[in-house]
Order: sequence, then structure tokens, then C-alpha cells
Amino acid sequence: MSIRQWPRSIRQRFKHQPGALAWLLYLPARLLIKLCSFLPYAVLRPLASNLGLLALLFARRRRVGRQQLACAFPEKSDKEIGRLLRASCKSIAMSAVEAMILTRRYYPRWEKHLLFAEGARETLESYRGKGAIFVQAHFGSFEFAGALLGPLGLEPAFPMRLPNNFYMGRDLIATRKENWGVEIINRQGALRNLLRRLKEGKAVVIATDQSAHHNPIFVPWFGKLAATERATASLALKMGAPVITLWAVRHATKPIWTIDCQVVREAAEVQTVNDENVYNLCSEIHISLEEQIKLAPEQYLWIHDRYRIRPDSEQNND
Repeated sequence: MSIRQWPRSIRQRFKHQPGALAWLLYLPARLLIKLCSFLPYAVLRPLASNLGLLALLFARRRRVGRQQLACAFPEKSDKEIGRLLRASCKSIAMSAVEAMILTRRYYPRWEKHLLFAEGARETLESYRGKGAIFVQAHFGSFEFAGALLGPLGLEPAFPMRLPNNFYMGRDLIATRKENWGVEIINRQGALRNLLRRLKEGKAVVIATDQSAHHNPIFVPWFGKLAATERATASLALKMGAPVITLWAVRHATKPIWTIDCQVVREAAEVQTVNDENVYNLCSEIHISLEEQIKLAPEQYLWIHDRYRIRPDSEQNND
């Protein structure tokens, strides 16, 4: 093994493992989070937002962000694209702060900070005990939107890739479970767990706007084909489960988030899980999410390379 491969090898060896090294790496991050947790929102928000601009130091991220914003908003000028990209990077940093600090801070008085769009609370509560699938994008505060399903009695679970550091992952799982009643499920082998939860009438929350690597289906996303995971649509078709898109838009200056949702599909008869049915349902989900992102594009994650994986037909043409 070459010297260049050592850091990767060490990371893989200690990934998700407890121990002295993991603990030593965890302590500085934990201390920083603790110190920041004492800052008032009026200080924490601009501090985090400006730190988010560091993402623009990476040329590839700048290029990807500009390309995807231009694809979604061809009518906007280069100056407007640049403004949206800067605002998007600030939003990414706020998402991290919400996950690590604000979900803990505001849980005891969440009804003061998490407001509902007209009819949204009633719609969400109507799926209590019905085994619904809630779909999110990395838009606004996806952390607050999904967590809120816990206090509403929907018993939600998130499949997600846990932090490599064992102790960071432990804190994340404990905070969501103890405060919000949310179960975090490791993405590896999550499908069986999700099926079981749906059968028990519990909710699952899945983000579908990240580029899929394993056997994706290519579905339009802001006018261009994007590699999309099949799992969400497959679960809904196999179980006949309702599908609801969910989001939380962050207020520009105040610690207030507005929760809203849209029913994409009501509970239905079980359908065959084939490419056509999966494509059609994924398309409906994407349309719903796109409509909301267009209303507040500065709060979406544009620097993720959504179009990196291309269909075989395009590769063959190159």
C-alpha cells in the first residue's frame, strides 16, 4: 500500500467504530457544537451563513452550482445565478446548524417556531397510523420538517448515511429519538426495515434528490434526466402506500420555519414494480418538489452534482 492510501485505509478501518482515536477526533467537533449552542439565533444565523460561503472556494462546486441553476432557471442572468448560488451555500450551513444545534434547542417549544401552512397540519395528522411515505429534497430545513412528524404522532424513521465517527452518529441517533421520537435507520439494509414499519402503520421519510449510483432510473429533474433511486417509488407501489412531499421553508431572519406538504398519491391498490410505474411515480414526486423549490431556490442544495451519472444512451453517443 502506498503512503497516499494510508489516510483512506485508516478511515475505513475506524469507520463507525468506538475507541480512543474516534473519541479524540470527536471531542473538538463536540466542543465547537457546545460553544455554538450558547449563541443567540441572531448571532448564530449570520455566522453560519457566512461560513457556508467557504463552499465557493471549490471550483468544481461553483461550476456544478452554476450549471444546475442555469438549467433550472434559463431565464435568469449570470448575475442572478451567482446571487442564488451564494444564498444556497449559506442555506447549506444553516441546515447543518439546524441538525446539530437548533433541533435540540427548539424542541421544548417547537410550536412557537414551527408554523404550518394552511391545512398542512391537518393533512399530516390524517396519515397517522396509515404507513405513509414522506418525500423530501435537500431544501429549506429538511431536518425540522421530518422531525416534526414525531410530535404529530406519525412515528417517523429516516434512512440515512450515519457520520463516520461513531460518537457523532451516536449523538445524532439519541437526539432524534429522545427529543422528537424519530428513528434513524442506517441506509445499508434499510429496505426490509422500511417495509416492516409501513406494515405497522408508521411513517418513513426519504430524500430522493441525490444522485443514485446503484441501478438508478433516469427521471427528469428541472428539465434534465437525473439518476434517481427506485426505492421510494418501489416501496409505495409494493405496499400501496400514500406518498406525500414535505418541506420546511426557513424565514430570512427569524427562527421560524413554515411546514407544508403536498399529497402526490393517496393509498392505492398494490401495483407491479416495473420501470414504467416507477418512472411515472418518480416523475410526479419530482414535479411536486420542483414546484416548491422554484418558490425559494436560494434554500436548495445546488452544489450537489445531480447530473453526474448519465444514461447509457448518452455515454454511447459521446
